[in-house]
Amino acid sequence: MINSLIAISLMTLELLISEFIFVSFLEKKKFFWARFLGGTAICLAASAWIEIIYSLMTDSDFNYGSSSSWENSLFKFIYYIFMFVMTIAVIKFSYKGSMWTILFYCSGGYALQHIAWNITSLIGLIPGLDNYLSANNTIMYFIEIIVCALLYVTVYLLFISNRSAPDSNKDIRGKVMLFLAVIFICIGISRLTTDNEKRDIISHLAESISAIVNCTFILILLFDLTDRDKAKNEVQTMKELMRREQEQYRLTKENIDLINIKCHDLKHQIQSLRKNASEPYIKQVEEAVMFYDSVVKTGNDVLDVILTEKSLLCEKNHIVFTCVAHGKDLAFMDDMDIYSLFGNAISNAFESVRNIKDEDKRCLYLNVHTENGVLSIHIENFYEGIIHFKNGLPVTDKGEDYHGFGMKSMNYIAHKYNGFMTISAEDGIFNLDFIFPLKDKKIK
Repeated sequence: MINSLIAISLMTLELLISEFIFVSFLEKKKFFWARFLGGTAICLAASAWIEIIYSLMTDSDFNYGSSSSWENSLFKFIYYIFMFVMTIAVIKFSYKGSMWTILFYCSGGYALQHIAWNITSLIGLIPGLDNYLSANNTIMYFIEIIVCALLYVTVYLLFISNRSAPDSNKDIRGKVMLFLAVIFICIGISRLTTDNEKRDIISHLAESISAIVNCTFILILLFDLTDRDKAKNEVQTMKELMRREQEQYRLTKENIDLINIKCHDLKHQIQSLRKNASEPYIKQVEEAVMFYDSVVKTGNDVLDVILTEKSLLCEKNHIVFTCVAHGKDLAFMDDMDIYSLFGNAISNAFESVRNIKDEDKRCLYLNVHTENGVLSIHIENFYEGIIHFKNGLPVTDKGEDYHGFGMKSMNYIAHKYNGFMTISAEDGIFNLDFIFPLKDKKIK
């Protein structure tokens, strides 16, 4: 009974650790370790209690194979499903997330554990070692632990460490049902073959290879689906950002046009006021009007709107915005790409400098020029703190829904026009550069 208790407890721990790896990026609940370790203890106690009851009722140990009847095979099938459900309950008790998300990743955890167990089983069939390992359970358990450790670490580093949870929506339910169906089929087939005492080494070999292939299929499908979902969500987010940018551009242009009209009217009214007001007062009013009449003229209407809006914003926040731009060279770009590219770039620079206390560093610089058939866009600003990069793009721990997509959007636009984007941050200065070859571009 001791050997069977060790085997069952080891399987339960392997399954929990595998699931723990798959859901490691999910947000943990309060008192996480107390929850997880307490749940693990309950799982181990439940597995031992069922094994003891089984042994008392049948006068035999609860071995993985060697069932004498179909009733015992059915009982073991239900038992393994029950233990799987228990481990899912532990994960749900310890982590935040929808039940479907938990099921989605726990099914991957079970598949990984099943692969590790069958690899261990294949090692036990190696000629020359089979008799020795079958007679030394301790060595077999040690090999099983080593296989699990190596496989778990490899899968985590290659496929899991940089992942995020899928959306809790209806789309994930069908995937969960598919994975669970395949897992239950694997468990059922495993029970039918393993419990057959008359099977030979070829059958044992075929069973293990089949289980490894089926579970590997589950993992590949799981990772592929999560990658597809991530790409799909990013596309939908980018489309929503583009829609918002179009609406923002329309409103900004309308507001600036309205301000220009009002400023033009006020200039004429100021002339009539000179007859009845003092010159210092008139000068003060003129300065106020000129502040809102400071429309930037670059030769590109869209760029003019962006720079005028950002100039007013910088003036309001006591930020020096220096701009040298030849907007006519941007004629090859779509209007909304211009708005998105410059809007995101200047907004990021503005957010970086607005909280800098040193007034001499509260400034940003923009230069757009063409030289030797190459359009260059350079944006420079000071920053404080440490900027971390991932895949060449700066990352942040801010939690806004659309945060981080601005950089991806700018990078996409750069590649769209056969250009490229480079970023550097050193000695408190952040540099953002875009290079576009104009050889095949038509400049209007």
